Amino acid sequence: MGEVIRRTKNGKFLGFYLRYYEAGRRKQIASKQPSAAEARRMLVQIEARIARGEAGIAEKPQPSPTLAVLIERFLGEYKRPRIKDLTRYRAFAGAALRRVLPMLGHKRADTLTTSEIGALRDALSETLSAGSVRATLAYLSSALSWAVRAGLLATNPCKGVERPESEPSLDFLSRAEVSALLAHTREHAGNAHPMIATALYTGLRKGELCGLRWRDLDLQSRRLTVARSYRTSPKSGKPRHLRLPDVLVPVLADWHERCPKTQEELVFPARLRDGSWGMQRDTSSVFGLPGLLRAAGCRVPAHPWHALRHTFASHFIMAGGNILTLQKILGHSDVKVTLIYAHLAPDFIAEEMNRLRF
Repeated sequence: MGEVIRRTKNGKFLGFYLRYYEAGRRKQIASKQPSAAEARRMLVQIEARIARGEAGIAEKPQPSPTLAVLIERFLGEYKRPRIKDLTRYRAFAGAALRRVLPMLGHKRADTLTTSEIGALRDALSETLSAGSVRATLAYLSSALSWAVRAGLLATNPCKGVERPESEPSLDFLSRAEVSALLAHTREHAGNAHPMIATALYTGLRKGELCGLRWRDLDLQSRRLTVARSYRTSPKSGKPRHLRLPDVLVPVLADWHERCPKTQEELVFPARLRDGSWGMQRDTSSVFGLPGLLRAAGCRVPAHPWHALRHTFASHFIMAGGNILTLQKILGHSDVKVTLIYAHLAPDFIAEEMNRLRF
């Protein structure tokens, strides 16, 4: 049975020492504990390890890695079933997390505090947009949460840090611009016209247009199934079913006769570098849309294809469309995202205020 010894020298307290037996030999070590109770607890742990046949003194825990090392491990090891394109996710995450390294990369990850994350947010906000800062903090929080699950950290210091608010971008084409674009592409860009018209009349995302197959369309019953984004599931994670607008049916029927044949029976195949037709996998490709907008006398939005989606949604609401119906059409999992279009509804607030009758 071991014991705790309180040692002094010339009346000066030196510390609590532990005396115990291991393999028939008596050992004595300095506990370096602040109290007798803590020293006794340490002695119990040592004797328990000896009873299990392990070395008496536990190995010192490995120091926590720096944030830079932790981020490198995160980018190499992190994965989730919901991430449709892991390579693309890691590229975006790496670009965002590189903004963190100059300020916090050298810090040990287990010493990071909420106040330091807040200071990082404020420093990034001086040169970056609110959206970029929010994205950076989101990726950083994901990395630290992964480290907690992996047992590398005890807590995630990003939790509780307020994120900057960003105004949603809502850049859409006017009715005159839409008419000019459709007229120009119908006359001068026959292969591009069906894809642009489908985007404007359905609000599909660019990836959903690229992944669309002829078996997802039924021109007779006017049915459209949004089953893919490129070759993965749509952003919401599940397919949605829409009715084709009447004005779009003859456009797609004509295109069906002229559409280049592909193994996947793509509705909107792209000309690839080897000259063949197939799916465009470069998510940054804009399919020449900026040039077509300029040729039609239209503005060129910062994100041209997403602006076509905004155009559909904005004009749908301005024509009196229902916000919940729009949510289903666009495939938003949360109606809060769809509500960015609500202010465009004619008499939206006035009609709601008229509901009360005292």
